Amino acid sequence: MIIYDISPDILKAEIYGEDTKPNLKRVSDIRGGCEYNLSDIKMCLHTGAHIDAPLHFVENGKPVDELSVSQFVGRCVVASANGPVTAQWIERNLPWDCKRLLIKCGGNGYLMDNAVNELCRFNISLVGIDSVSISSSENEGSVHRELMYNNIAILEGIDLTDVKDGEYFLFAAPIKIGGAEAAPCRALLIKGIIATESSL
Repeated sequence: MIIYDISPDILKAEIYGEDTKPNLKRVSDIRGGCEYNLSDIKMCLHTGAHIDAPLHFVENGKPVDELSVSQFVGRCVVASANGPVTAQWIERNLPWDCKRLLIKCGGNGYLMDNAVNELCRFNISLVGIDSVSISSSENEGSVHRELMYNNIAILEGIDLTDVKDGEYFLFAAPIKIGGAEAAPCRALLIKGIIATESSL
């Protein structure tokens, strides 16, 4: 069994636009005479590997703590794309029984609107990408909302540098933050586990 950690270090992760840069502050330090170390962190919830909940783009959408954990755990497929992901790419690269798709594009890809329409036909539960956003700035709202309306979870900001295309077992459950529109996760891919959706 091989475990791939596909979560970038939050303090070193690429920041989207004007999002708050993460800041880790030591508020209690053993070296300063304190009994223990204690830290606070200030960051945008969309930093590094994270899950977007429907509330991010839908006024009355579900917050991250109300999403089903089963969406983020189970068999997945990693497939490489070069540039924008189209419906034709989805047709060529998405197995008929795939429930979770991770797109490896080296940070330079995003979903086109027609790709989202194709994904919705396949009834998948999660789509992820190794970019800061699943969409371009031109179709940010339409892509996110269409996925969310079809109950497809969105995993962004992962690092697939050392991961080859193929089938894996994914664990990417978001941190439970009540009422939040997003949450970071420790995303892991495991090679060597065979599981069916019915067994989860």
